[in-house]
Amino acid sequence: MAEHLYKVVPNTAQEKIYRCKVVGNAAATLFVGPRSLKVFVRETCGGGFTLGLDPKQVKKIKLGTRYELHYDDRRLLITPQVFVPSVEGEPRLQVVTVHEYEPKKRWAFRLPFTKGQQVKKHETIGSAAAYGGFVLVLFCVMALPGVGDKLGTAPRIEAALNLMAKNFSDVFKSVRS
Repeated sequence: MAEHLYKVVPNTAQEKIYRCKVVGNAAATLFVGPRSLKVFVRETCGGGFTLGLDPKQVKKIKLGTRYELHYDDRRLLITPQVFVPSVEGEPRLQVVTVHEYEPKKRWAFRLPFTKGQQVKKHETIGSAAAYGGFVLVLFCVMALPGVGDKLGTAPRIEAALNLMAKNFSDVFKSVRS
C-alpha cells in the first residue's frame, strides 16, 4: 500500500467512538450509482469515516444504501449512517465501513537503465497482454536478418516457427475432419 499523505490528529470533541481529524490530502471519491462525487475525509475511526460534502451532493446520497469509496489507494464498501451538523457550511456525513476490498495486484515494467525504479504500472487484467506484446517485440527483434544472424538466433527462430506451423496445420486438419 502507498505511504499515507495525511496526518491523523486526535479530535478534541471526542464522542463514544474515538475519532481522529485528518489533516492534509483528504480527497476521496464516492461512487453513487454511475456518478462519482469528490468528497473529503474529515475524521477517521475504527469503524468508518466522517466525510465532508458539497451542499449540492447531500440530496444524491441516501442513508442506509451501500456505496463504494476510493480513498488513499483503498477501495471500501461503506454505508452512510447519519448527517451530522455542518462545519463552516460543509455538510458532514458519518459512514460505516462494511467491507474493505483487497488491493488490485499490479506489476511494473522495469528497464535496466532505470536502476529498479518503476517505469509504468499496469493492472492485472491487461498485464498478460502487455507481457505477451513485450515478448513478441523481443522475439521479432531477435528474428531480424542482421540482428538474428549476428546473435545466431535467426535459424533457431525459423526452425521454431516452422515446427509451430506444422503442428498448427496438423491440429487444424484433425479438428476439421
